[in-house]
Amino acid sequence: MKQSWRWLLVVAILAGSFHQALAQPTARSEGRSEGPRSAASAPAKILLSSHRGDATILTLSDPDSDKAEVTFRIELDDAIERCLREPPPDDINPAEVARCAKQVMDLNDGKPSKRRAMCSKNTVYTEFGNYSLVGTGEPQSNGEGNKKSIRTDWKDHRNEKIVGNCSACRTPEIINTFEVLCPATYKAKFDGFAAY
Repeated sequence: MKQSWRWLLVVAILAGSFHQALAQPTARSEGRSEGPRSAASAPAKILLSSHRGDATILTLSDPDSDKAEVTFRIELDDAIERCLREPPPDDINPAEVARCAKQVMDLNDGKPSKRRAMCSKNTVYTEFGNYSLVGTGEPQSNGEGNKKSIRTDWKDHRNEKIVGNCSACRTPEIINTFEVLCPATYKAKFDGFAAY
């Protein structure tokens, strides 16, 4: 009962930001030609970082092409999810979550971001750099039943070096961007594997 009351309080506190969430457009596709996947069937979220969480996809244009493009921004539900990650689950303070979510929304001010890809070149263009998939390792068991992991090697075009496979190296964001923008290529390379 106490937990339900806390969530009700969070909703009430955030109600002031609710009109902002309603005023923002929903995901849609641009007027450009689309490949086999449209914004309606695309993942609703794109990974910002392991610490910042996800953002909501607004548009997805020309997936599986050399002009693939996605625009996204942090919406209220993204901000709340991010803020709920911070404290331990049994320690949720609704007022603190509301303050944090408001701060995240104010900081981002509804500004959309954009990522692009040249799928034929296995290359993604992000706000943190431009990367090309240059190799993969041998599939390995990851201890989760029959699922296997496969290491990816991405070249950073700023310094021509291969980035490490870690959260700090932004590999999860690179792989997620590649999956969103080049889903057919991603499936052909990694179907049945957990890419890292």
